[in-house]
Amino acid sequence: MFIRKTRKTDRKTRKDYYSYQLVESVRTERGPRQRILLSLTATIGLSDENLGLLAHRIEEIFLGSNSLFPAPDEIECLAQKYASQLIQRLSQKPPLPPENQESDYHTIDVHTVEQQEPRTVGTEHLLLHMASQLQIQKKLRDLGLSEKEIALSLGSLIGRAAFPASERATHTWLCSRTGLGELLEFDFSKTSLDQLYEISDVLLKHKAELEQYLEKTQQTVHGYKSTMVLYDLTNTYMEGQNKSNPKAAHGISKEKRGDCPLITLGLVVNEHGFATRTSFLPGNISELGTLQQMIKTLGFDDSLLKPTVVLDAGISSEDNLKWLRDHGYTYVVSARQNAPSMELEGPLTPVGDLEKTNVKAALVKNDGGEERWLYCESEAKRIVASQMRELFQHRFESDLEKLNAGLVKPKGRKKYTKILERIGRLKEKHKRVSGCYEIVVDPSKDGLQAIAVRWALQPEKIEERLNGYYFLRTNLTHLGAEELWTLYDSIRTVEEAFRFMKSSLGMRPVYHQKEHRVDGHLWITVLAYHLIRSCLYQLNQQGLVYHWETIRNKMSGRVRVTMKAKTQEGSTMYHRSTTKAEWPQQEIYQAIGMSTQILKAKKTVV
Repeated sequence: MFIRKTRKTDRKTRKDYYSYQLVESVRTERGPRQRILLSLTATIGLSDENLGLLAHRIEEIFLGSNSLFPAPDEIECLAQKYASQLIQRLSQKPPLPPENQESDYHTIDVHTVEQQEPRTVGTEHLLLHMASQLQIQKKLRDLGLSEKEIALSLGSLIGRAAFPASERATHTWLCSRTGLGELLEFDFSKTSLDQLYEISDVLLKHKAELEQYLEKTQQTVHGYKSTMVLYDLTNTYMEGQNKSNPKAAHGISKEKRGDCPLITLGLVVNEHGFATRTSFLPGNISELGTLQQMIKTLGFDDSLLKPTVVLDAGISSEDNLKWLRDHGYTYVVSARQNAPSMELEGPLTPVGDLEKTNVKAALVKNDGGEERWLYCESEAKRIVASQMRELFQHRFESDLEKLNAGLVKPKGRKKYTKILERIGRLKEKHKRVSGCYEIVVDPSKDGLQAIAVRWALQPEKIEERLNGYYFLRTNLTHLGAEELWTLYDSIRTVEEAFRFMKSSLGMRPVYHQKEHRVDGHLWITVLAYHLIRSCLYQLNQQGLVYHWETIRNKMSGRVRVTMKAKTQEGSTMYHRSTTKAEWPQQEIYQAIGMSTQILKAKKTVV
């Protein structure tokens, strides 16, 4: 074997480059000829002298012979890679049908048996089945993507679901740790990291079409009907300054990372947990201004059967609720205000699962208006409110004590008007509790200096502001307390989706600096969530309630591996096969209706 180096010219850029091919000389009836065994990557990075060493080492590995002197690390790494590709290529012969297969016996030396090239295929096979169910490959083909772009798209999506990491780590995983390339019949080792970045740009360009397609296809494939819309926003933090990204902004971080710029994800989920619409918004966006545009994208404006909209308190402003009523939507929301009356229709009764939620509720007496209100008391919320109250009080009073202590220090600020300004800033900083205090600044006799700051807590106000009760409001006036609270409790579905994307799909942190790359990172995460949710829904329908991490751990035990051994005739045999499915994996296959077979075995004797 030897490596042939050929100079070529790129037709588009007119730049010269070299191509490399692994070649062997063979005798034919017409004389000696050269046969191409393998096309290598365009950039090997070795001198012409080392190309000969690389070819020699590839042949040694291929034939199973030992080298007298160890090859340099760079050459050894490339030789192992190309020898593996050569063995795989020579193994790609169409297998006989099972009924035509004959017994195939070989006598081997057990002392020479080695296992090499283990690649995970269990989780990848499951996710690829989900993609096939939703006909994602066909849709991408219809959108004009090439077969290479489709393979890269599936690599990005399945990589995010099976191995959540950055795009750089995903590329390494695709090239050297997973058997997804074998499943797709695509060699990821011949792709670059830039191509993985670029495919997210391509998928982002088709975001609207893909969202509409997936919404309809999921309803058809899984046979459910959707009557609810759950909408909420979350944000995640980005590493770096992100100065070139107009969406990067500092705001209130859900992960307590106020030191980092943020990006906001708006998510619409139906009651079955499937994401229907997403939006990528600035990190300091006001939740109030996003609802109307998001609902419009759902396309229900002219529909007579519009879904019920469920919102958290951050979005349920009076303007948004009026807009929903004016456009014919029903809603159940967490109220931003107290009910117009505290008079209840009856005693508080438990709603939902008392052991899990410990919530009691009662309807507020109806005044004949177009809305009903539900008063809810939560023991868990009361405990959290009590803890928050103590924390907020401690922080505010500590700042007031520091301000007061500064009045007696030699260089402390004492000017009366400046002290009033500082108290105003402290009230704004601690606005959750500052209104519950009566604060007095004692002036000096001339009124120019402040000599003391005194404060007193007003218990009735602190109890009113931080308590364990809340109100729900709806224009579904026929609902009872249990039905109303159960409808609102479904908002947990979208909250769970947010937590899942952040913790299990590697959505945070975002390392990209450009706007389209940040949006692409989030969009790949959302698409991966579609595959996972499709899997979880089918398992739940069969009574298997697992977290995705559990399924991923169960399925990752299936690997594809090559056995290498010396035969009695002195040849080297390579046999590549997939490990057998064990019971935890078979349980998942049976629930989804999948075959346990992952690729057929391949044999090569050289």
